[in-house]
Amino acid sequence: MLGISSFNKFATPHFRTVFFTFFAIQTIPMKTCLRVLFLVVFFLQYSNAQSFKKEYKQWKKSYKKNFRLDESSPLGRIGIMRLRFFKPRENYRVTANLLPTNSNEIISFPTTTGKTMDYIAFAQACFKIYEQPCTLMVYKSAKAMENDVYQNFLFIPFRDYTCGDECYGGGRYIDLLASDVKDNKLVIDFNRAYNPYCAYNEMYSCPVPPAENSLPLEVRVGEKKYKKLGRARTQ
Repeated sequence: MLGISSFNKFATPHFRTVFFTFFAIQTIPMKTCLRVLFLVVFFLQYSNAQSFKKEYKQWKKSYKKNFRLDESSPLGRIGIMRLRFFKPRENYRVTANLLPTNSNEIISFPTTTGKTMDYIAFAQACFKIYEQPCTLMVYKSAKAMENDVYQNFLFIPFRDYTCGDECYGGGRYIDLLASDVKDNKLVIDFNRAYNPYCAYNEMYSCPVPPAENSLPLEVRVGEKKYKKLGRARTQ
C-alpha cells in the first residue's frame, strides 16, 4: 500500500525542487499543485490496492482448486465450500530480512499423529507487523530436497494468538519459493496462511510448528478455523 512511506519517495529534496519549480514556472496556484500531487498519490494507492486484491483472489481460487485435484484431499466438493477466510489486508504482506543459517542439519518435527518429519532450517526471517518486531524460521523439507522439482520450496509453520479460537489450534502454514529471495529479502504474505490437512481430518499427519515460530500477536488474515459440519474424507 502506498502510505506515508511511499509518499516520502516523492518528498526528496530533488523531487520537491523539480515539482515546485515546474509549477512555479507554469504560474499555477499552489493549491492546484497540491491537488495534482494528491491525485497522483491516490491513483497509485488505488492501483496497488487493486493489484493486491487481484493477486489474492487468484491465490484463493487456486487454493480451492488444489483440493479438488489432490487425490489425498481431506475435503470433497461440499467441504471446500465450507472453507472460511479473513478479509485480506495488505498490511500483513511484509518484506522480511533473512539471516541464512548456512546449515544442512536435519531437524525432526513432531507431527499431530506422533510421527516425525525432517526439515532443514533455511533462514531466520525478521520483519514487523504494525511496528511489532517478529521473527520466524523458514524451512525446507529434507525429503523434498531429494527431488529436483521441490528443492525450490520453502515452508513456514507458525502459530499466533488466534490459534484455538478463530484459527486452527495446531497452527497454520505458508509456502514460498527460494527463488523469490532477493538480496536476502523475502516477501511473506500472511493472507495466504492456510490450514494443514489435519485441521479437516485428524487422521492426517501434520508437522507441529516449533515453539520459536509463535508470533506475539493476532494474525487475523488467511484461512480461518474449519467448521466440521459434515463427513470428511478418510485418508
